[in-house]
Amino acid sequence: MPSSRRQYFRKTRKVRRREQKNSVTGILSGIFGLTALVMFFVSVIKTFQSGGNSGFLLGTAGLFGLVFAAGAFALGILAFKEKNIRLIPPRTGAVSGGILAVVYLGLYIYGIII
Repeated sequence: MPSSRRQYFRKTRKVRRREQKNSVTGILSGIFGLTALVMFFVSVIKTFQSGGNSGFLLGTAGLFGLVFAAGAFALGILAFKEKNIRLIPPRTGAVSGGILAVVYLGLYIYGIII
């Protein structure tokens, strides 16, 4: 038995982390979220370089970015329902996917209006 409460809880915290596993849906969520983020920044940079006349290629990349963002959000929510998992990958995917889905939808609505 450890000599103090602090040592006891420090030891049990390490044991609890070892028992957690990485979820496949959580990892996919994180990968999809980061992919959508990279696609967004590449699209924005290419659009600024072309002076706003980006064409169909970047429009298609934006559409795939929206699909990746929505997939990341959905997989992140599904991963949260699993028991005893590490939370960083699904949290990354759900947050980045949710934010980017709203940004992509906002850009599409703005493009339709103008």
